[in-house]
Amino acid sequence: MDANFLVPALSVSGLKVFITLLILAGAIYGFVSEKVAPDVVALLAILALLLTGVLSPDEAFSGFSHPATVAVAAVLVLSSAIERTGVLSLVARRVLAPLGSSEFLLTAVIMIVIGTLSAFVNNTAAVAIFIPVVLEVCRQTGASPGRVLMPMSHAATFGGMCTLVGTSTNLVAHEFARSQGLPGFSMFEMGKVGLPMVVAGFAYILFVGRWFLPRTQAAVPETIGQADPYLSELIVMSDSPWVGREVNSEKFRRDLDVELVGLVRDGRVVGLEEQPPHFAAGDSLRVRGALEKVLALAASDGLELHRPEDRKGEEISTRSEASAEASTDVEASETESGSADEAKPAETEVVAEKSASQLRLAEVVVLITSGLIGRTLKQIRFAERFDAVVLALRRRGGVSERPSTTPLHAGDVLVVEGSPESLTALAETRGFLVVGTLARAKQRPHLLLITTLVLVGVVGIAAVGILPIVTAAVAGCAVLMLTGCLPPREAYQAIDLSLVFLLAGTLALGTALEKTGITTMLANGLAAMTGVTGPYVVLICFFLVAVGISELMSNSGTVALLAPVAVSSAAQMGINPMALLAAIALGASASFAMPMGYQTSLMIYGPGGYRFKDFVRMGIALDLLLAVLALWLIPQFWPLTAK
Repeated sequence: MDANFLVPALSVSGLKVFITLLILAGAIYGFVSEKVAPDVVALLAILALLLTGVLSPDEAFSGFSHPATVAVAAVLVLSSAIERTGVLSLVARRVLAPLGSSEFLLTAVIMIVIGTLSAFVNNTAAVAIFIPVVLEVCRQTGASPGRVLMPMSHAATFGGMCTLVGTSTNLVAHEFARSQGLPGFSMFEMGKVGLPMVVAGFAYILFVGRWFLPRTQAAVPETIGQADPYLSELIVMSDSPWVGREVNSEKFRRDLDVELVGLVRDGRVVGLEEQPPHFAAGDSLRVRGALEKVLALAASDGLELHRPEDRKGEEISTRSEASAEASTDVEASETESGSADEAKPAETEVVAEKSASQLRLAEVVVLITSGLIGRTLKQIRFAERFDAVVLALRRRGGVSERPSTTPLHAGDVLVVEGSPESLTALAETRGFLVVGTLARAKQRPHLLLITTLVLVGVVGIAAVGILPIVTAAVAGCAVLMLTGCLPPREAYQAIDLSLVFLLAGTLALGTALEKTGITTMLANGLAAMTGVTGPYVVLICFFLVAVGISELMSNSGTVALLAPVAVSSAAQMGINPMALLAAIALGASASFAMPMGYQTSLMIYGPGGYRFKDFVRMGIALDLLLAVLALWLIPQFWPLTAK
């Protein structure tokens, strides 16, 4: 009877294990594929765990109130306050401007400055502020952005390894340790290993790795990255000399140095293999090439850049002989809106001319935190929403669709046309990084003293152990809001909700792994495989697994997933759990071989004109160097044998 009673329980338990593994696999696929925003993937994982009964509501949503999530959110607010003072931009300009044309010196100084700042300020914010400044310096000195931006991004990651507040991976590992009754890490404890890794990493990049970087030309005022081609659309006007020309893609590329990849006629995609005999008015030419080449071609007679959803695009459609249907729609809308515009044609022309003279181009990087990932520009009505239009798109590995209907991925670079005001507003929108020339952020020196004192106070209080880091950080946020240094609205905007949801989702997955016994099974399997060789192999395994996973998905999410397995493995094998947690925290930060490994890498991918292989060439050897160094040092400070 007892056996019969146990069968259903065992089957239910096995089913929950299967469901959890299925949800985990789906979540990892979602993170890696980038078809859906990471925070949406995390939310779907929470929902799946809840609906399938794997977790209770309290367990499923506990990640939102987890100390790790709260601590990360509070540190983001503190970093935003420092950014708001304008001191980071001021430091960047004052330090970098006098360096002259020495590319080596420029790279070295940038790495030292941003590495130091990133130990205490969110590294993503620091990189975002430094990118426009570095590009400006590169334009003035003739230095190559591709030779400077990747070292800067990696230096920001290095700096974050050295302190508890420098990166979310350390915070997540620390707070998870405390939730398990472990001591956690002190403010500068990670620096015991992190600082030697910084020195070794800096030396490698400056003396070895820099030779693997692309030697792209210096950025020009309005076009930045040029290593990878842009995809754009050109409209053949009715009065264009192109009308009647033979369609010859090979001749097109040879004569214009721009690749013709597609043609749309009468709303139908015409394959180039079909060889339509001649270009016709209203044809949409999909072209790929260096941005300056595309812009030069668009400046020629009878061709216009496609501007989706904007007024100029409608006028182009009206003038096209092959777009009668579109013309009818435009005329209908004009009839409905009245004839006021017809009464003052001269005034309309003056306004249009004035607006055109004020328009500027900028490159906009789509960040991994953007809630628009997986959606097209047409779906989100980009032009209407941001009062700007996208003229071209660039993506690692290239794209085959038209810009307006291509689902956005993290790291995509958009060439955006808009007024200085609209571009500035876009720069302030979370999820985008504008790297064009915008108005400099206002300096607020009167806020600097209080903000700096608060940050120093938070770090000092947590360092001496007066308060836990999460309590100190939240208290610091409260002081900033009470003193007016950071209005509550801006404090709330500083919290990266996508990161909050991502952490909450991965923490929920970690809870599910523990509850279903999967962590124990993994720990037992790992113990069986490494039992002969000892705990050091376990340490190596966790470090390398953390590096591998974080190359494909969020590093903080990697720590949240691996931490329960690490603690369970430590308990099973008698290993110091703090050593394993240090290994996965440092391993998750040491992800340099792919641009997806860290958000700052995606931020500089487009502006630096990088290709995927550039990260691989620089990063693989760097990952191996850091792995050897970390695996040698970690046991020195966290003995593998638990005491």
